[in-house]
Order: sequence, then structure tokens, then C-alpha cells
Amino acid sequence: LRIEPDLISQVKKAQKEDSEIWAIVENLDKQGYHRLRGDMMPSGLLWIV
Repeated sequence: LRIEPDLISQVKKAQKEDSEIWAIVENLDKQGYHRLRGDMMPSGLLWIV
């Protein structure tokens, strides 16, 4: 039984639809943190630690 792929796809979908996350990403872009988008590309997820 593998749960991970389904969980990851649910997180990706939720993040794509979350306007607050995209507001943060846009704000970081404006501040010069353009690398953030590149960091998201391989997995399609935004990881905040």
C-alpha cells in the first residue's frame, strides 16, 4: 500500500488553488527571491521549513 503519491498529489492540488501561498511567492519574487520558483519546479511543491 502506497499512500505517498496520493498525498503528494493532494498537496500539489491544494497549493495550486491556495491564493495565500501564491501571494507569498509573488511577494518573495518582488524582494528578489527568484530562486524560489526554481526550487518548486522538480516536485511542484512549495516546501517551507
